[in-house]
Amino acid sequence: MRPMIDLRPAKGPQILSSFGNWSFASLGRFWQSMWALARKDLKSALAERSTLLQTLTLPINYLILLSLFALAGNNAPTAVVLLDHGYYAQRFVAAMSQAHSFHIVVESADAARQQYEEGTLVTLVTIPADFDNRVRANQPVQIHAAINNLDEDLTDDARRALALSVMIFYSQNFPQKVPIMTVERDAYPFDTDYIPYLALSIMVISLLITGLLQAGMAAAREWEKGTMKELLLAPVSAWTLVAGKILATFIVGLPSIVVVLLVVIVFIGDSPVNFPFVIGVSLLSLLVFAAAGVALGMALKERGTLTTISRALAVPLLFLSGLFAPISFNTGAVQFLARLFPVHYSIVLVQAAFKGFVSNTLPLPVNVLMLCAYGMVFVLFANLSVRLSKIAH
Repeated sequence: MRPMIDLRPAKGPQILSSFGNWSFASLGRFWQSMWALARKDLKSALAERSTLLQTLTLPINYLILLSLFALAGNNAPTAVVLLDHGYYAQRFVAAMSQAHSFHIVVESADAARQQYEEGTLVTLVTIPADFDNRVRANQPVQIHAAINNLDEDLTDDARRALALSVMIFYSQNFPQKVPIMTVERDAYPFDTDYIPYLALSIMVISLLITGLLQAGMAAAREWEKGTMKELLLAPVSAWTLVAGKILATFIVGLPSIVVVLLVVIVFIGDSPVNFPFVIGVSLLSLLVFAAAGVALGMALKERGTLTTISRALAVPLLFLSGLFAPISFNTGAVQFLARLFPVHYSIVLVQAAFKGFVSNTLPLPVNVLMLCAYGMVFVLFANLSVRLSKIAH
């Protein structure tokens, strides 16, 4: 017969000072019981290395896949055939590179044509032999551009970039011939590259996966092994049981935070403008997602279903919550949907900690309060699930 789990705190001297129904002795018993539950879950988590491996590798896989996706659509592969090697021809190629839409390689006409026919180029640009002479003589000049329009997105980028290249060329070389000039005023002191922007959202998803998988698996495992019934009969409150499982997940998730931060800061190159804020937001997010995992695990009671749902939730929430662009750039309906999930607020706070901007229309303190509110809701749901299970058993 399996022995009952003993979660009773060790007896000690009672402290008389109290506040209402809570005394310092009660707080001590709560902490001892919570730590006993957390320690038990820590031992189980360390024994199941596959779950630990998933929490560390899945975020890195997401980061690699999305980075490859971003790189694939970043710049259109473009060959430039220079039939004129004069000063202005070279300046036009330089203007094309400043359009930030072409990955330019200067090729011979035969090599460029072969690559275009093989489908490895989006754009083939030919600078005519009389380019410099016509530009100096103020005569019209035609630049031939062949565009592989198989992909509409890359095609539109190439078309817009060609027009922009002409404008850049004339504004830099013949500014007196351009009657309209633009003056750019940036909202922030520096630009954020696409992959570093994606990496911050991936960091939040890593915390979500850690919380849902670790906390959820710990709760579901108790049901599958039958030990949850013993915990429900033990002399501990539902609050203690929930807090113990959240604490265990929080401790197990700390190495995951360290690994993801190292990848984002060292390898991706995202330097935080407020590192203490980064740590605070990461810890708060992990607590919130751990509470969500406990609530989900207590409700599902099965590890297989929980794993499937956790993985299925990650990608849709990632795309909905502002992965590719600030949510404030989207329609009101998309903003409304994004604000229904805590992932959105966590992404906003991580971006604020790293880059110093707020990517939604809410003040920064409101985003913090919303994330905290979701954590409290998840704790209440987990507590309710435990209480209902106690009644049922």
